Amino acid sequence: MSWWQLVAVSLSYALVLVVLFAGVIVGGLLVASDALVDDYPPTIRERYGRQGARGKRAAGVMGALNAVIFVAVPIVGMIDLHGRVDGGLGFWRAFVFGALVWLALVLFDLVILDWWLFCTVQPRFMVLPGTEGMAEYRDYGFHWRVLVPRPVPWPLLTILGYGAVVGAVSVVVEVLR
Repeated sequence: MSWWQLVAVSLSYALVLVVLFAGVIVGGLLVASDALVDDYPPTIRERYGRQGARGKRAAGVMGALNAVIFVAVPIVGMIDLHGRVDGGLGFWRAFVFGALVWLALVLFDLVILDWWLFCTVQPRFMVLPGTEGMAEYRDYGFHWRVLVPRPVPWPLLTILGYGAVVGAVSVVVEVLR
């Protein structure tokens, strides 16, 4: 398998992950608009107040569904990749797969969900009651600062971490076979 084929397969599974993730996020917010209130800018959180019981339940379900998605997609992807290569995948192919999938998710979350949908379009299901029209909904920098906090940009480091975990699991599975 060439590296370009690996990238193509990785990006196809990234698309699956992104679509499922977006479905969980949008679905959860349609059920309870305050499900992600803890991720909103501080001024919006202060004006809105505490997360309601329905929002807490929705957030819990969203977290559980996303956890399943974040595990299931790379497993299916690794099975698919394993069927496409002669011999084992090894660490590096699986690492590249995992890192590309997670990078696509991070970029989708920032550019599409945060900047385009939350900051620009501002659909009703993302605007908390009583906070309509607040300038903080258009604070693109807030989402960047969350992704790249100082002094350590740990959310960006999760890209390498996710790739490393997928790579390590791939190696362990191949050793145990």
